[in-house]
Amino acid sequence: MMGWAVALVASVSAAQPLSAFLEAAEQHNVDERLAVQATTSAQASFGQQWGGLLPSLSANGGYTRNQFSAVIDIPSGQNTSTKVTIIPQDQLEASFRAEVPLIDVSRWMKVAAASAGADAATSREALTRDQVRRQVVTAFYNFAGAQALVDSARRSLGVSEAQLTQQTDRRAAGVASELEVVRASSEVERNRQLVADAEAMLANSRRALRTLSGLEPRGDGAMPSDDLHAEAPLADLEARIGALPAVVAASRDADVAATNSSAATTSLIPTINAQFTQRFTNATGFQNQVAAWNAGLTFAWRADVGTVQGLRVVSAAEQTALLTAEKTRLAAADQVHSDWQRVTAAITKVKAAKAQVASATRAQSLAKERNAAGVATQLDVIQADRDLFSAEVNDITARLDLASARASLKLSAGFPLETP
Repeated sequence: MMGWAVALVASVSAAQPLSAFLEAAEQHNVDERLAVQATTSAQASFGQQWGGLLPSLSANGGYTRNQFSAVIDIPSGQNTSTKVTIIPQDQLEASFRAEVPLIDVSRWMKVAAASAGADAATSREALTRDQVRRQVVTAFYNFAGAQALVDSARRSLGVSEAQLTQQTDRRAAGVASELEVVRASSEVERNRQLVADAEAMLANSRRALRTLSGLEPRGDGAMPSDDLHAEAPLADLEARIGALPAVVAASRDADVAATNSSAATTSLIPTINAQFTQRFTNATGFQNQVAAWNAGLTFAWRADVGTVQGLRVVSAAEQTALLTAEKTRLAAADQVHSDWQRVTAAITKVKAAKAQVASATRAQSLAKERNAAGVATQLDVIQADRDLFSAEVNDITARLDLASARASLKLSAGFPLETP
């Protein structure tokens, strides 16, 4: 597709590219790891609900020492009888029971809701991954911009120090006033403050990038390059919104809410279970059988005010989830629109910033030449130096904003950050 030819991975001198930080974040970022655990939990919850539909097995056993035994003789013929142990002195019991739900519509719907919840968790994991990648991209370009700002501030400091040396020499030669020396010294101290601020910003941006990705940045960040091409038409990008992780996750959350609502409704339907029990005992009773089994069906139904009111709760939750899904879709469309407009504006700003730097560089050169010829004041030189530094800062900001906007637009439109 036209418009995606820019290389978003900036080259870094003796440093890692953007892709290295993105890959590291997938393994080390805490938010991503939490999202993975949430998906695992949702999948386990589905397995738990689904397992409730399978037959259940239980076993019980015990030993009882009775003070007295109860044994009776039951006639079995004219002159014969059979001893039957009602209660033995050493009583042993063991039973095994199998039960399977035959009709449990509410549980069926809960299984469906758990399945939808697992799908929603997977989508939210993808959403979290996109959010983390967006944060890493921003931190990466902030790091590169901070390094460029440090370089510019140091250049300005070097220029001001050279001016101080020149004015000091001129003062010693008697061709410059003390005021000019003091002004030059003040400008040096001002630029030292700018360098200190820039270095602090660089240290903080380096730390933020390490925290987000778990990877220690090496070397110095380099400014991204861009050919200033236009992006794809906005309508083409907005057509991809339905497949975005945020939209898919919200849609699946709505599915979960709808299924939970159905499950709550079906809780009013009776349940029917089947059971089979095998019993072993030496207290045979009148049956006089050591082993005996029984099987049957159980029927259960319940309705109360709490259950009926619960239907209203889950119905309201379903409507809320549907509205949230609609809101998410609108927000995704707005984000694509905003990023697209941001890229368009950033292209114009980069062009203007480049022209501004060129003009400020020329103005600085002219100010120095005129000052050397005695037709421009020291204030003109200082102002020209400040204008150049300001122009360089504007250029850095514009270029970083363009790179960040392109990356944000890719994520907002559902494209991979890496360009083939």
